[in-house]
Amino acid sequence: MKKRNIMTSLSVAALSLSLLSGVAASADSMSNMHDMSSMKMEKKTTKKSTKKSSMKMTKKSAKKMTKKSSKKMNMKHSMMGGMMMDGLEMNMNSKLPKGLKKATHAKFHVGQKVTLKAKHMEGMYNAKATVAGVYKTDLYEIDFMPTNGGKMVKNHKWVVASELKAKGALKAGKKVTVLADHMYDMKGAKGKIVKVHKGPAYVVTFKDTKTKMVMKNHKWLTQQELKAIK
Repeated sequence: MKKRNIMTSLSVAALSLSLLSGVAASADSMSNMHDMSSMKMEKKTTKKSTKKSSMKMTKKSAKKMTKKSSKKMNMKHSMMGGMMMDGLEMNMNSKLPKGLKKATHAKFHVGQKVTLKAKHMEGMYNAKATVAGVYKTDLYEIDFMPTNGGKMVKNHKWVVASELKAKGALKAGKKVTVLADHMYDMKGAKGKIVKVHKGPAYVVTFKDTKTKMVMKNHKWLTQQELKAIK
């Protein structure tokens, strides 16, 4: 009887030990799975962080390259003897605007010979010119930051309404994005309106009094900045 009780006790102990071993193994397995899951999560997080960091570096590098490229372009244009205005190279391939309403009752007409009385740039004052276009639109004097990262351009004359992008009415103090390309590094620049001038707006072709270079379809001049040649 005693022998049977001892055998029974041993069997129960063995079964308990087996169950405890199974629980421990299961716990170890769960722990290993948790560790593996944590490692995967860490790898994913590290990968995402590295990717974001890489993208930021790429954007910064691209921005620096764009600025350097723009400055090189300006230097190249200057070396070629291009005309300058407000410290920026003029676009010598300017074309007449499309979609603007033509002014029919302006003081000066297309084809008329005039003398320029504006001082927007060197070689402009008293230059002989021909009116290339007259449009029914107001003109805006603006301050803007060139896209090449150069100095702020102050009191630039002129741009018209279709060359400015802004929310709400165009008036003095309004922040704008410049759409004009009269000069290199002007298009896309951020700025603000300084002054609004009543139209019409004139486009002229003139010969620079300093360099003798011909500026075709120069934008823009006000009626008060032109004088008829008698």
